[in-house]
Amino acid sequence: MNTLTRKLIAKELYVNRGFMVIGSAAGIVSILIATQGQIGFNIGCLTWLTTIIAMGVMLAIYGVMHERKEHSLEFVLSLPVSIADYVRAKVIGLWICFLVVWLVSSVAALLLVFLKESVPDGIAPYTVLLCGFMLANFGVLLCGMFEARSEAASTAMIVVTNMGISVFMFTVGPMNGIKQTMWNAAPSWNETFWIVLGCELAVLLASFALPFFLSARRRDFF
Repeated sequence: MNTLTRKLIAKELYVNRGFMVIGSAAGIVSILIATQGQIGFNIGCLTWLTTIIAMGVMLAIYGVMHERKEHSLEFVLSLPVSIADYVRAKVIGLWICFLVVWLVSSVAALLLVFLKESVPDGIAPYTVLLCGFMLANFGVLLCGMFEARSEAASTAMIVVTNMGISVFMFTVGPMNGIKQTMWNAAPSWNETFWIVLGCELAVLLASFALPFFLSARRRDFF
């Protein structure tokens, strides 16, 4: 990785520093709200989920779609940097930004599960799977944004990935291996958990790698 690519990654971190700070703070505050009774738990969980989803969408919009729309890519690519270098820096930079918020929010959620007596530890596997899905979902969104050639296609990617959260919750939550153990006093890391987690990891790795094989090899990135 050359010096200019590292500087482009640092630029992503600097430009999105506000998102990282606000997103991380919102994730922590959401969990604190979730400790305040049943109503607070419902509100806090919804806010927590919204924070992570919104963070991914904002990074995708301002990190990829906005640059393409405002033609700032033309300036970046006028520098002594190839499209492959640009894609590498953009992917790594945006992933780091998202991971900061995701990691803070995920750790806070698991601390809530294991430290608050009113929340059964059995919900931990589902929490891990939900966090894993949102990570893979961001990968799919970012990969799609790189490949989208129009604002309509980019918007469609945002809508589809946001709907994916609901599909995941309504599909994985009712699974016997998850539903039957969710309210137990101890977590059950059973076969169903590992199968779903394996699928999430496969999607995550594929979505992370595809931009390096597809977008980075395009001659016309605009």
